[in-house]
Amino acid sequence: MRRVYFKNCKTCLPALLDKCVCNRQSELQVLEMRKLRRTIFFLCVFSVLCAVESRTKKSLSLVEKLRTNRVVELVDNPGHKFTKFTELKTEIKDQNQHNFKRGINGGFPCAACSVLLGMSEQLADINNGTLFSGLDLLCSYLPTELGSQCSILLHVFGPSVIDYFNYGSSPDEICYAVGLCVDEHKTGMCHLFPPATQRNKGLNVEPKKLSQEEVQNISNLLAKMFPWICWIPGVKQICEAFDNAFHRVLPGLDVDGDGHSPIEGLRGSIWRGKDCHDGNPEIHPGRRPYEGDILTDSNCNGISGVNLTSGLAYEEELCGGSGAKGIVYIGDSVGGHFHVPPQWFSPMEMDTEMFTNLTDVISNEADWPDIGFATGFRNSTMPSLISGVTDSIYLRLRERNRCNHRDYHNLARNGANSNDTLFYMKAMGRKPRDLPAIMFYSLIGNDVCTGSQTLDDMTTPDVFYKNTMTALNFFESRLGPESHVILVGLIDAGFLWDSMANRYHPLGKYKKNIKYKDMYNWFNCMEIGPCAGWMNSNATLRAITSKRALQLNTVLKSIAEKEKFDKFDIHYIENPFKEVLDAWVASGHEIFELIEPVDSLHPTQAAQALIAEHFWNQVEERIPHVLGPVNPNNHIIKQLFGDQGGH
Repeated sequence: MRRVYFKNCKTCLPALLDKCVCNRQSELQVLEMRKLRRTIFFLCVFSVLCAVESRTKKSLSLVEKLRTNRVVELVDNPGHKFTKFTELKTEIKDQNQHNFKRGINGGFPCAACSVLLGMSEQLADINNGTLFSGLDLLCSYLPTELGSQCSILLHVFGPSVIDYFNYGSSPDEICYAVGLCVDEHKTGMCHLFPPATQRNKGLNVEPKKLSQEEVQNISNLLAKMFPWICWIPGVKQICEAFDNAFHRVLPGLDVDGDGHSPIEGLRGSIWRGKDCHDGNPEIHPGRRPYEGDILTDSNCNGISGVNLTSGLAYEEELCGGSGAKGIVYIGDSVGGHFHVPPQWFSPMEMDTEMFTNLTDVISNEADWPDIGFATGFRNSTMPSLISGVTDSIYLRLRERNRCNHRDYHNLARNGANSNDTLFYMKAMGRKPRDLPAIMFYSLIGNDVCTGSQTLDDMTTPDVFYKNTMTALNFFESRLGPESHVILVGLIDAGFLWDSMANRYHPLGKYKKNIKYKDMYNWFNCMEIGPCAGWMNSNATLRAITSKRALQLNTVLKSIAEKEKFDKFDIHYIENPFKEVLDAWVASGHEIFELIEPVDSLHPTQAAQALIAEHFWNQVEERIPHVLGPVNPNNHIIKQLFGDQGGH
C-alpha cells in the first residue's frame, strides 16, 4: 500500500489521493489512507453520539425514506403515492442540508469537530503515540469501510489539523481556527475542552486557516455522508425537528400494512408485537380472535385450535372473559429507553469488541425498547454494551394474563413532545375492533426542554391542553371499547445540575478536564443541548423550567378529572422516574447512579426496572380494574402452548 506524507497535500486531486505522496517539512508522519478513511468515518459517528444522542442507519434506501418521510400523509391518505422520484430525492437532500445546519456558532459541524479531535488526541496520549497513531488505533476498531468521499474530507481537513496540533492548539481552538466553528454573536469561543496554555515556539507562524469554500465543502460532505446524524433525540436545535426518518414510527417491513412486522429491525418486533402472518392484514397482535381462532391464530398470541375433550376453541376456553388487553405506549426517548454505551467515550476502555454492534445500535436509534420499562420482553442481547435485569409493564401484564402475549405497541420516539406527537401517533396500528388496550400517554420532558435559554420555545399550558385533547379524540377513534388511558406527568429535572454538574463526563475522565457543567455550557453556547432549562448554571432558569413542567402537569390532572370519553376512562399518574429517584436517595444511594452517564438525562437499565415496578404498583394500588383480573388458566396455557411462539 502506498504511504502518504502530509504537508502540501491540498495540491493533490482528491481522486488521486491514494497515489499521492507529499512532502512534510517537520515531523514525517506516515499514514495508511484506507485506514484513515475508516477512522474519520468512525470518529464522525463517534462524535455525533458524544454530542448527545444518535439516530438511524445511513443505508436506508430512498424507498424506505418515502415511507418514513410521509407518515402522516400515508396514514391520512393511504392511496397517496409519489409520482416524481427525482422530486423525492431532492426533498430528502434539502431536508438533510437544512437539518444539518441547526444550532449556532457552527452547529453540528463544530460539535463534531471538537469531539472528533479531542477523542483522537486522548487515544494518542494513552498509547504514547502521535495523533495519527490514535487515529490508526480507532481505525482498527471500526467494523466498516468508507469510500472516496472520506478521502476528500481528509484531503481538505487533515493537513490543517496536523499543523494546528503541532502549534499547540486545543481541539476547540482548531475547529474555530479552520472555520468549522464561528463566533456569530461576538460572545466568545464555545469551549468543550480547556484552552491551550502554551504554544509550540518552534512554529512562529500560525497555521493557515481553511478558506470559506473549503469549510463549506466539509460541512456539505459531512451532511452528505451522514444524513442520519440529524436525528438526535431531544436536540431539536441541531436538526429541524422530526423530519425524514426521524418520523420512522412505522415498521420498515410490513407487507400486509397492518402495523406489525415479522422482523425485529427498523421499528419491527422490538417495538410492536411480532406479526405471525405478514401476508394477511386480518392477522396481527391485539386483534379480537376470529371465530375462536379454531383454524388460525388471528391475534398472534400463540393460542389456537380446539379442545377435543370439551369441543371448545382454546382461545374461547382459556381467554374468553379473562379481560385480555394490550399495552400502547406513546412517549419520548425515556419510553424508548435511549442509551449510548459510556465505554464508547472512555479511551481507557476501548477495544475492538465493543464496536461490533455499532450498526445495530445506530439502526435502532440508540433505543433499547426490548429491555425497557414499558414494553421490554427479554434481557439484553448485547450485554457488553448494556446489561441488567429487564422488568416491564408489558411483561407483568403478560404474566397476569398469558392471553396478552405479544400485545404491545411502543410508539415512543426520541425527542417527542405534544406537538409532533399529533402527527406520528397516526401510525398507531390499533383499530376499534381490536382488543382493549392500556394507553400510556407519557411525554415527560420535551415540552419544556429546548435548546433555548428562554421560555419562548416551551409549550404553553393552553397549547398543551389543545394538543392533549386532540390526541385523546384521536384515541377515541382508534382504541377498542373498555380501554384505559393513563396520562403521565412531566418530570421535574431540577435535580440534574446539583447531582451531575461537578462529576466528570466519560469524555473527560482520562484527563480530568471535562465535567458535566462544562458539557452543559458547551451545549448552551451552541444551542445544541437537549435541555437548556435544566442543564444550566442559572438557578433562576432551572426554577422557571420546573415551574412550567408543573403547569403542564396541572393541565393533565384537570383533563383526567373532568374529561369523559366513550371508549376509555382517563387517569393521571405522577412521573415515575422522579419518585424512583426520591426513593433511591432515601435508601442511601446517589442520583447519578441511576442517570445515563453519556447524556446525563435518561434513566439507566437499573432505573428502567425500578420505573416498571413503580408504575405497576401505582396502577395496581390506585386503579386495579385497569389491569384486569389474573387469568386462572395461565398454567394450562403454559402447559399446552409453551412460550406461545416467543417474541
